[in-house]
Amino acid sequence: MLRSLGRYELRHELGRGGMGVVWAAYDRDSGRDVAVKLLAPRARGAELTTLERRFLREARLTRRLDHPGIPAVHDHGSHEGELYLVMDLVPGRAVDAVLKSEGPLAVERAADIARGAAEVLAYAHGQNVVHRDLKPSNLMITPDDGLRVLDFGVAAALEPEPGETRFTAANATPGTVVYMAPEQAVGETLPAGDLYSLGCVLYELLTGSPPFTDGSPFMLYHQHAHSPVPPLADRRPGVPAELRTLVERLLEKRPEDRPASAAEVAAALAAWSPARARVPAQAPDPVPSAAAPFVPHPRLAEIAALRRSGSPSRALEEYEALVALPGLGRGDLLAARAGAALCASALGRTRDALDELRSVLAEQRSLLGPGDPAVLDTRYEIAVLLVRTGERLAAEELLRRLADEEERVLPPDDPRGGRSGALLARLRRMG
Repeated sequence: MLRSLGRYELRHELGRGGMGVVWAAYDRDSGRDVAVKLLAPRARGAELTTLERRFLREARLTRRLDHPGIPAVHDHGSHEGELYLVMDLVPGRAVDAVLKSEGPLAVERAADIARGAAEVLAYAHGQNVVHRDLKPSNLMITPDDGLRVLDFGVAAALEPEPGETRFTAANATPGTVVYMAPEQAVGETLPAGDLYSLGCVLYELLTGSPPFTDGSPFMLYHQHAHSPVPPLADRRPGVPAELRTLVERLLEKRPEDRPASAAEVAAALAAWSPARARVPAQAPDPVPSAAAPFVPHPRLAEIAALRRSGSPSRALEEYEALVALPGLGRGDLLAARAGAALCASALGRTRDALDELRSVLAEQRSLLGPGDPAVLDTRYEIAVLLVRTGERLAAEELLRRLADEEERVLPPDDPRGGRSGALLARLRRMG
């Protein structure tokens, strides 16, 4: 039997945990499918007014997060005593389900999932938001092989102020103890706590189980705080030494001994992580050889000039027409998609543009190779968009790596030489 929560028809349960129940729902006002998260009944009671105030505060904070790896929050509130969040309904498979069915993942796939999570955390930390409950069930792999990080703000909403009663079961600390940083267990909230949780997740992706799993919650707290991490090499031989070292750094007991930022972690994981890409709708063209160099479609240069002249709307129409041409080569198709994304950015659709450029980049790397100038161009444009969206740490990390690669790859007389270094220097001067 269907039940309603105001304008939302709750259709079927998607999952439940210590903090709440998630339903697939239909929003009658907007005519779209959504996900509705209700706080677990045991989280309500005598302290409802205090909890409601904090929950709504955290929901407002979470609602301003705008990143392709974070489901958008559309609504929040209280209905007949039930607190709720309304979010994007994200299709796909949760990582815990993938692990259950497949066991430990290949190094490249594990690094790719962890890298995607680290990129989302880098953005969130830049917005002063800490997740506090990162775990495989909160990581969703979408049908196009993208990654979404779920449940931002819920753990924060349940954290009591000094002197208040905890609202979770048995006075437990918000979060999941199997993945919880030592300092979080004693009430300290730091971005480094998310990095520790990410280390636990990456350890599980590689070995099939988190570092510590046995015992009561108290024993697990103690193990996270004091017990050496079981050597990853004992549970999964063959993991590259540098990747093992990264996992060890993430799982350091003291926050200051972990990597300095999520952006640093994402950059380190890039060595083993193929970029996430949509599965191509057609077989890729052969990689151009020296005997048969790639010759771009002549319309590409014309449309790019139109875009740069200040006519992004007209240029976007031209790019879309080019993409629709039958028989267009894969390289030309990717170049047209990248150009269309830049038009979208010029028209104010920065997030859509960033998401599309990341997808284009993944396919360009596969088709052209990581050092191709077109790949460098796309990476530079991604860095520019990251700056515009406030993801400065991620932008600076990308620009540092890109400046070195441009110096190695581009000819001395190439006008693109030095652009990444110049933008990086400008960001640093801005403080």
